[in-house]
Amino acid sequence: MKVKHLGGGVVLIEDLLDAETLKSIDFGLIESSCTPIGYKKIDGKDYMEGGYYIPEKDLITMPIRYMQGIDKFDFYQAIDNAAYIAAVEYCKIFPIATENITSFNSKHFVKYLPGGVMGTHSDASISYKEGTLEPASISSIGNTVSMSIILNDEFIGGKMNFKLWDIGISPKPGSALLYPSNYIGAHEVEFVTAGVRWVFLAFLSHGDKSFTVNPELERYSERYEWTMKFRQYIRDYYNQIGSDSLDHIGNLNFCQKKVI
Repeated sequence: MKVKHLGGGVVLIEDLLDAETLKSIDFGLIESSCTPIGYKKIDGKDYMEGGYYIPEKDLITMPIRYMQGIDKFDFYQAIDNAAYIAAVEYCKIFPIATENITSFNSKHFVKYLPGGVMGTHSDASISYKEGTLEPASISSIGNTVSMSIILNDEFIGGKMNFKLWDIGISPKPGSALLYPSNYIGAHEVEFVTAGVRWVFLAFLSHGDKSFTVNPELERYSERYEWTMKFRQYIRDYYNQIGSDSLDHIGNLNFCQKKVI
C-alpha cells in the first residue's frame, strides 16, 4: 500500500484492495440484486437524492448508485475493511480531521455508463427547496472526508479532476482517493466514453441528523464506540511515533503539522 498526499487535502492510496479482492467483486450480482437509488420525481421533475433538479436530457449522463442490501455480499466486507484502513491512513496525515469524524456512512457502489459524467461539485453542499432556505435533503450534512475506491479499469475516460489544485488523476483499480468533502475538495468526473466505470463511495462524517428521523432508529452506543475507537487509533499512532502534542488533554488538533 502506497499513500501520497497530492495537495489540497487530496490523498491517493494505491493497492488498498489486492488483486484477489478486486477479482471477487461481482458487478452483475450488484446489478441484479440491488435496486438503484438516487432519483425521484416531484411534480413531474427528476431530482437527485440530494435534492438537486436534473433536466431530463441529462438523466442518461448521471451515475447509477446501489446502496440497499450491499452488505450481504461477501466482497463488501473486504471493501469495507479496506475503507476503514484508508480512513486511518488519511487521518495519520490530517489528525485534525479526526476530531470532525463520528461516523462512516452512505457507503455505496456507483456505476458510470458510456456518456456518464459528473460536473464540478462538492460533497458537503446542501440543496434547498425553491425560493426558501429549507433544505431539500440532509444527506450531505456533516460530510467531512469523501472516499472513492476505484474497482475496475474496463472503461475509457472517467478521469477525476480537482481543478482548484490542478490535480487530474485516473487511479488504477484497487486505489482510493480521499479528499475534503467541502469546497476545498470540489471535483469532477470526466465523461466515460466507453465501457463501464465502477467505484465504491463513502463519507466520513460528523454531527447528528436524528432531528429528521425517528431517534429510536439511531444506534447511539454503537456510534459512540466506533468514534472513540477510531480516535484512539490515531492517538496511539502519534504516541507511537513519539509526538509530544498529546500532552494537552489528548487533543488531536495539536498534532496537525504542515502537509506538503
